[in-house]
Amino acid sequence: MKVRISNIQRFCLHDGPGIRTTIFFKGCNLKCPWCCNPENMDYEIKEFEEEGIVKKWGYDIEIKDLYKEIMKDKDYYQNEGGITLSGGEALLQITKYEELLKMLKKEKINICLETSLAVPEKNVEIAMKYIDDYFVDVKILLKKEAQNILNLNIDLYQHNLDLLIKNNKNITLRFPVNKEYTSKQKNIELIGKVLKENASLKIEIFKTHNLGESKYQKLNKQYQKILEISDQELEAIYKALKRYTQNVKIIEM
Repeated sequence: MKVRISNIQRFCLHDGPGIRTTIFFKGCNLKCPWCCNPENMDYEIKEFEEEGIVKKWGYDIEIKDLYKEIMKDKDYYQNEGGITLSGGEALLQITKYEELLKMLKKEKINICLETSLAVPEKNVEIAMKYIDDYFVDVKILLKKEAQNILNLNIDLYQHNLDLLIKNNKNITLRFPVNKEYTSKQKNIELIGKVLKENASLKIEIFKTHNLGESKYQKLNKQYQKILEISDQELEAIYKALKRYTQNVKIIEM
């Protein structure tokens, strides 16, 4: 069995506890205007030219070979570290790599997942058998705006989030903040309501940045520059969310 990825990034320090190896899976069913990894939006392998050389974004790898790549770093994981499944949307291919997760659990390797939860419930149910820590995107909770801007079905998102909460999973919400789309007062209030109703949830907030322009050009994708918020505006949102929970912090991404 093969999966399609774009990169294996080693010695990561911000994708979960400890030292981690992060696997970036190809393919995503959301269309976030601020995405800085456009190479992972499409499942298809894309060619691009760099300094006159034709290169590719994405490749297929056998599960056994991906396992070997991960195990090269096992000595660095120690007690806290492990692997992080990222993307794109890592859960879209989980039926193809469940065997990998089984092997990693036998090795007692910590597994983190970064996800938008915009996937069928059955994919989340598979994840719950193996994943230790969940980093769940919370972007726009306004139903129409989520659908029109992100292509996100809020009902599906909330159902899958409730499923994780109900099963007592360790969940950290990650909230990307920008002027145009996510920082509206009503959206902040809806996120706060989720936090208030679920005391176990943690939330990390961060500014979105205009870092992916060159990638968009190489992929011949339209690039949209996003207005960044100021430190003061981010601090105000932090304080607003702190009215609902003490488990909130500002991070750099």
